[in-house]
Amino acid sequence: MKKNILTRVAAAALSIALAAGMLTGCGSSKTGSSTKDGDKTLFTYSGVDVPLKEAWIYAKINAAQYEASYSNYFGPNFWTMEMGKDADGNATSFEDYAKEQTITQIKQIIVLDSKAEELKCSLDDKEKEKCGEYAKAFAEDETGKKILKECGGSVEDIQKIYEDNALASKVQQEMVKDTDKNVTDEEARETTISRVVFPVTKTDDQGQNTDMTDAEKAEVKKKAEAAWQKLASGTSIEDIAKEQEYTNTSETFASGESEEGKDFEKKLAEIKDGDNVEGVQECDNGYVIAKLVAYTDQSATASHKEQIISQREQDNFHKKYEEWTADLEKDWDYKKNVDQDLWAQVVLHSEESTATESQADTAAAEEASTAAPEGETGSQDATTEAGAGDAGK
Repeated sequence: MKKNILTRVAAAALSIALAAGMLTGCGSSKTGSSTKDGDKTLFTYSGVDVPLKEAWIYAKINAAQYEASYSNYFGPNFWTMEMGKDADGNATSFEDYAKEQTITQIKQIIVLDSKAEELKCSLDDKEKEKCGEYAKAFAEDETGKKILKECGGSVEDIQKIYEDNALASKVQQEMVKDTDKNVTDEEARETTISRVVFPVTKTDDQGQNTDMTDAEKAEVKKKAEAAWQKLASGTSIEDIAKEQEYTNTSETFASGESEEGKDFEKKLAEIKDGDNVEGVQECDNGYVIAKLVAYTDQSATASHKEQIISQREQDNFHKKYEEWTADLEKDWDYKKNVDQDLWAQVVLHSEESTATESQADTAAAEEASTAAPEGETGSQDATTEAGAGDAGK
């Protein structure tokens, strides 16, 4: 699996959507695996014993989310697809990775809840009542009922999970409330241009991009200059793009991130919205003719501000969390500290995976094209996102 897919999977594993409706019909427990050891301790962290049934519920809920998200890319039987190697050089499957991330998720909730009293966080009666309503709906849902039957869990067990998540969410919010939320337009500015690029690279017989010769570049520049004359005479960028069979005319970018380079960005700062950039510009990716649509794109800039604040909150959260867990993590070992014999009873796949490495590559590309910008996850560490957030309101 490629790194961006791994990152997205980790984020998914560390979020939990506990609303019962999200489980309906998801088939998260189609394997029929079950246990009589639900009350046995799977692992202990920060003095808290976690029974197998609790981790089982988390794992099955996460599995439902994975099914919804990844079966579209890999088909329904993706769990045994190789994700890489572990510390001992053994192959790690998607299922192995998901289960380890589930343990990480539970550990994080334990730590956050342990800080609740210190940070003066608690659930009021209404919030507890709401958690009870969610738990009842979960236990009555066909899939939720199946999960509880498998692990010997009860409505009280799922209510505890809801309450733990809701409390952790409150602690999380308290941890980042001192984050600086002042972001200037200068910091967050997103600029939008309309342009046509005349590239000075070409594809060789082996499909590799190579630089054009000086003579070829001169011909490209002539073509760009002719297009510029049309732009200066009133022809729209869009019409020029059609003539050149160029489709991607719009570009929105933050400072220093334009595809055309920093020198090009400096020229944009010298003109007004709606103006053409004077002449053909020689840029990092070829020759360009362009029009400035909005030096400060209000909508894109506002969205970027939110991303910056979200990233600051995440950084703030991680810094504090790592300080809290430094001693706990010093000797922690997933393979040794988690009872692997018990944990092996949790089975998330039903058949051998039919996913291939080429499918993984395709999915990685699709994920990269649709992924939210880094820092735009909706929570500081995506720990207690949906169910906790709802229960904690």
